Amino acid sequence: IKRKKVKKVIVRNRNLRVKIPSNFESYLENQKITKVERFSKYIILSLSNHSYCLIHLGMSGTIHIINNDSINRVTNSSFYRSPNLPKKHNHVELIFDSCKVVYNDPRRFGFFEIIENYKFLNERFDKFGPEPLSSKFNSNYIFSFFKNKKKDIKSFLIDQNFVSGIGNI
Repeated sequence: IKRKKVKKVIVRNRNLRVKIPSNFESYLENQKITKVERFSKYIILSLSNHSYCLIHLGMSGTIHIINNDSINRVTNSSFYRSPNLPKKHNHVELIFDSCKVVYNDPRRFGFFEIIENYKFLNERFDKFGPEPLSSKFNSNYIFSFFKNKKKDIKSFLIDQNFVSGIGNI
């Protein structure tokens, strides 16, 4: 979807973990996706108006890319690799000229969030710890974080302030 313009946005269910605002569709429509990145558990879509759309999949959310001009029309990014979309839980669709991106979530724990600029994006992730494969996550960092703290290792590992991106599953 990089360098593609969002032609249409369909929201079938606004009641996710965080309710999708009523202006979500009009905000994204006609925006070009300039970059697709990931930080921690978030997918970050950079938009042509220099704002961002964050997508969090929650525990059960999946992203499906459906190509209009392909025999194998569905690319499922989920763990289950099912070619069939359980349409009942298709909550959001981003439609482009040659494909669409479908957000599917039976439990509705995921969410979408619009961030207006780079400063607010940095503030959004300011309290997150480093990712486990980054150079900042090293023995000195771990030792200084653990120093004078008493809690079990699982609590440390799922604490996004200590290390970002690790979940309970």
